[in-house]
Amino acid sequence: MTTDFPRELEDKLSLAGFSFLEVVEPRDDLVPCLVARYVTYLQLDDGRWDVAVKHEGPDLGGRFNAEWERAARERGLFSTARDGRREFLLGLDIRADVANQEGEDEAPPVYRWVRVQVLDAWDIAGVGCATGVFGAGANNPTFGAASLSGDVVMAASYWQAGIGFTGASHPERIATLREHAQRIASYDHVELAQRQWAERWLAWSQGR
Repeated sequence: MTTDFPRELEDKLSLAGFSFLEVVEPRDDLVPCLVARYVTYLQLDDGRWDVAVKHEGPDLGGRFNAEWERAARERGLFSTARDGRREFLLGLDIRADVANQEGEDEAPPVYRWVRVQVLDAWDIAGVGCATGVFGAGANNPTFGAASLSGDVVMAASYWQAGIGFTGASHPERIATLREHAQRIASYDHVELAQRQWAERWLAWSQGR
């Protein structure tokens, strides 16, 4: 199981104002990246919460960044390091610059949680999304995040009316996410390590 992290991804994170710390090895008690991203399909009675930022109005990216930081702080996404900086997990495909590789469709994405630290100046919606690390172009966020313990998950997305993100706590207690993990474990097109991770997380989640 690879823990290598491409230099180009590290550079893009740095441009957006985030410092790469480590690739986190899949753990039984840590929700898989693909399961966490499914949080957008939850219902309100699952404990889902949402933040939406409409396209109308000035500085769309600035408003998104402010709302994301507020929610991340209030909902428990951040952990505080010894130096006082905030840390969280970002779900990334850690293959080296797949956009520039031939035959990229043949190899499944290698999604892992990457522990990152928030620097003094950062910009998710603008630089982060423009580089492709946090999204599909400026102000089009498409990323998943989790607390270091995995007990808080968030997923950002964009749609016709605006941009925003969805979150939930204790994913192991949410039946919809466990059901999705079961599906992931059976998908041939998903990386084998990710499927095995989903199976182990499911077993760990039973009864919680």
